[in-house]
Amino acid sequence: MELTIQQQRAKFALEYIQSLPKLLKPEEQKEFISYASGLPAMIHMNGLGQAMAFCKLKGKDRKSYAQLYQLVSDWLCESGQPYHGQQNVLEGITQCDMAHYQLAQAEALVLMSWVKKFAKAFLAED
Repeated sequence: MELTIQQQRAKFALEYIQSLPKLLKPEEQKEFISYASGLPAMIHMNGLGQAMAFCKLKGKDRKSYAQLYQLVSDWLCESGQPYHGQQNVLEGITQCDMAHYQLAQAEALVLMSWVKKFAKAFLAED
């Protein structure tokens, strides 16, 4: 049985989120939930490129930002996604055309709806 794109997104997000308790401390998991909740607004206001560059920069000091960047990057570079074949999302943004960028931005926003739900369901909260 072939999964729909929505099922593929959900499966990817769920598997990624379920791996995070092994990588992030409870406090970092709370940060991840907060950052994941704010990322769609950041993408809307600043664009995917600026938002991902911000996450990459902040990820140097905060594992939760690094994991959020990696999640979005991994998904957008998957087979069938706008930046398939690229090393990471920032490489895709800087080497592909505007049509790919617009698709990637829309895809990231849809993916984040699953990420936010699963993060709240499976990660440590107050």
